[in-house]
Amino acid sequence: MAERILTMPLRAAAALILTIALTTGCSAMHGDPKNPEKNPHPVKRYEVTATVDLPGPWDSVKGVVFFDVVNAECVPQDTFTGGRNVPNTSYDFEMVPIGRNTWRGYFYRDALRDDDYFGKGVCHWDATQVAPDFKVDGVGFGSSQLVDEALRSPQTDYFRKSDLSEQVKDLDSAPAFSVTRPEYKKNPDGFFPVTLTIKEANP
Repeated sequence: MAERILTMPLRAAAALILTIALTTGCSAMHGDPKNPEKNPHPVKRYEVTATVDLPGPWDSVKGVVFFDVVNAECVPQDTFTGGRNVPNTSYDFEMVPIGRNTWRGYFYRDALRDDDYFGKGVCHWDATQVAPDFKVDGVGFGSSQLVDEALRSPQTDYFRKSDLSEQVKDLDSAPAFSVTRPEYKKNPDGFFPVTLTIKEANP
């Protein structure tokens, strides 16, 4: 009887230790896709140049880079819809003036560490879009551009000069227009361009 009394708590303790070990091991193996770890040694450095054809002053200027997991097969499918909730995130980077109407900044395309979040293989992160953010009175002027397209050629969007007034003060960002939009064709002088250029840079 004495031996039984001693061994039962020991078995319970052993089971508890095993459970903790398994749980800890799973947690260590799979990170959090909503808060991905940074790559400690990024090497894919890119230079971003943004030009706005409008006299300032701007309250602030920054860049925003958007990351997506680009291999969706590493994400489990939803049981009911069949879709996949592919992880994405973004972060700001500094843009400094290099001329009257031009700012420059840098980001790393491999800034995030790839990880096996769902036990379905390693998810690979990539910087997919970049946006300049020229802000005045809380309103941002500058829309996101696809990284691969901006690498091929400069990308330009147009913004209404009238949106610098009180018309969009209840919005976080002003709407962007292309030269093909009827609003622009009707009154091109009522718009100003924001142009984004991306190129590879040395680490």
